[in-house]
Amino acid sequence: MSTGLPNAAGSRTPSGTRPPDSGPISIGGWIARGIAITILIPLRLSWEGLKLLGRVAVATVDGVISRILAPIGRFVRDRLWRPVVGFVENYLWGLLLQQFLWGMVLAPIGAFLLDFILRPLRWAVEEFLWRRVLVPIGTWLMRYLVQPVSHALWRFLLRPIGLAAAWLVHHLVKYVIVWPLMQLWRWVLLPLWRLLRAVVVYAWMAATVIVDVLVVIPCRFVYRTVLRPILNLLAAIWRALVVVPLAWTYRTVLQPMNRWAADIMGTVFGR
Repeated sequence: MSTGLPNAAGSRTPSGTRPPDSGPISIGGWIARGIAITILIPLRLSWEGLKLLGRVAVATVDGVISRILAPIGRFVRDRLWRPVVGFVENYLWGLLLQQFLWGMVLAPIGAFLLDFILRPLRWAVEEFLWRRVLVPIGTWLMRYLVQPVSHALWRFLLRPIGLAAAWLVHHLVKYVIVWPLMQLWRWVLLPLWRLLRAVVVYAWMAATVIVDVLVVIPCRFVYRTVLRPILNLLAAIWRALVVVPLAWTYRTVLQPMNRWAADIMGTVFGR
């Protein structure tokens, strides 16, 4: 049974060897640990916080799109757009224009006019009736019948019908399309936009505060209290051990040697 005390063999392992002693931590180790605690860990925490905020923002936008906007779009497509398009394609174009108007009215009338009236009258119209009869009669009819009748029809029938149709279309567009879209924007899209904008703004502010607290302030503190004194010390050591000896060597050794060599060269070879 182990009591937690060292054995009589001087804390030796079962293999007969002494376990390695954990010596004191050096200054470099303490500096490395301090840099890891003040820089790397806050950076990792900041990155995890930013990823969490990004996930929250993406989840919010995805929820808004999938739970609100997509059902509204499907409702508009299935309940409004498709019935209107189907009605126009199947009823107005297929039944009224193609089958009834063209097949039952215009085609028989056109065939009858072409075969029994227009072709026999072609020669007479071209040679005699056009210049002698139709032009004067057409002028008279246009002046005294068509223009007054057209003005009367426009004034008392077509213009009121057009105004009524325009009023009806205006109110239909206003209350069927514009008003629902305005209500949708006012009560759904605008609050969602404001909520999304507020989430983004506050997330950015929170990220800025987190980065400032966890990165900027610790880095500034480390630079002022650790790095700048170390750099100043290294600069002073460099000046004392390198710059000053080199300057002294240059002044006391190299310059006299240069002058001595110049004097010898001048003496030997002449100036």
